[in-house]
Amino acid sequence: MIQDWPNATGEREESCMDNGLGRAIIAANRFGLGARPGELQEIAHDPKEWVLAQLEQPAPPDEALLGLPGSREYLDRFKQYRRERREARRQGEQAAVPKFGRRFNGDILAEIQLRARQQCGTASPVHERLVMFWSNHFTVSAEKPTVRLLAGAFEREAIRPNIDDDFASLLLSVEQHPAMLLYLDNVSSIGPGSRMGRRRNRRAAKGRGKPAGINENLAREAMELHSLGVDGGYSQQDVLELARALTGWRTRLQVPDSSKGRTLAPHGSVFQRRAHEPGSRKLLGQTFSQRHAAQGRTMLRYLADRSATAAHMATALARHYVADDPPSELVEHLAKTYRRHEGRLLPVYRALFTHELAWQESPRKFRRPDEYLIALHRALGQLPASQGPHWKRELRLLGQQAFRPGSPAGWGDSADDWIGADALWKRMLLAQRYAEHLPRARDPMELAQDSLGLTLQEATAVAISQSDHRQGAAIVLASPEFQWR
Repeated sequence: MIQDWPNATGEREESCMDNGLGRAIIAANRFGLGARPGELQEIAHDPKEWVLAQLEQPAPPDEALLGLPGSREYLDRFKQYRRERREARRQGEQAAVPKFGRRFNGDILAEIQLRARQQCGTASPVHERLVMFWSNHFTVSAEKPTVRLLAGAFEREAIRPNIDDDFASLLLSVEQHPAMLLYLDNVSSIGPGSRMGRRRNRRAAKGRGKPAGINENLAREAMELHSLGVDGGYSQQDVLELARALTGWRTRLQVPDSSKGRTLAPHGSVFQRRAHEPGSRKLLGQTFSQRHAAQGRTMLRYLADRSATAAHMATALARHYVADDPPSELVEHLAKTYRRHEGRLLPVYRALFTHELAWQESPRKFRRPDEYLIALHRALGQLPASQGPHWKRELRLLGQQAFRPGSPAGWGDSADDWIGADALWKRMLLAQRYAEHLPRARDPMELAQDSLGLTLQEATAVAISQSDHRQGAAIVLASPEFQWR
């Protein structure tokens, strides 16, 4: 069975696309996060309407998820922790203050588990998949302790409330968030010509400290990954100009509350005028003479309005939802919609979710580890525990660490990134483990019909019928059909 998985697409000899149940399985898996018990029959009445309705009125997030601390509170806790560590070192009692992992492990695990419960239990899986898509597009990877603490709050504060807005608002929310400023080192970017920069340079000339410098990381990723794309027609000079405009965008970790000239931004971000490089900027041939924080914000909005950004967003959406190599006709349709509606995202989603190329039976997308775990829980009608390390451990077993993709590019979005003999073997191990969770009153064939619908292959159905209850459930959850969406 394992050898068959990399080539499995779930295709059937006879198309079931004119059948409501056929489209229901596409709606639940391609646009949603996997079908819950009995859900395919509900969707089959009008699969497109089931998808579109979640754009207009998504169910609110779980109260427990919304009740987690925000970035401002996490930053205050971290500031207090740093003070305690400094005082302990001063007194030679470092062991008296626990290391970062021990102090904040409970907070980080709560972020992971409650996010998983939201994904597995949501009544609006189409909307939730959009949250996951944008969170990965604007990824922050939690290698740094502070980012590890803020990654969950970043998704709740910068991504979740803005995915139905225009792209420029989403882009601004993301780039100004403290998690992104810390992750891409913009907090250390100080204009050499700024008041702070000139002072630091004078001190450096006397051998006291390092000179001020501009960090290009945020500007580069804002253009290469977040907006224009790697082929977006910008130059190294454009990166430098945007980086200069973004100097002074920092967090309350770097800027004391008593500092003069600080402007508070949402969620614990701060604009510090003393660190901002003065002067006009030129980006992609356009001059920006705005002062202070307005300059960077205006330049980011300008990027959001470019045709290259429309093409990059269209390609990313089509690749995530439809095919590793998405149809050019669909990509161009989405890009035109983006431009026609001036970057408003709801029309782009509607254009994607109503286009016939997005509803074709094949090709299908291979599930990432988190998508597989979510679909597994939804198929069983179960939620992960609200506490503990379970989700973190199982994701890591499958090759995906929660909130830690390892690079600003985020998790890979094609089958080649995830298919491998070892990875598939571990999915089989989890399928066998979770097969024990299927109630005795629920038949494994019922599980197969509820989760796979008309994609259930004859060979899989025969194997289920010849197995006992637990093994039959494991066959469903480990089947080639279940690995694809």
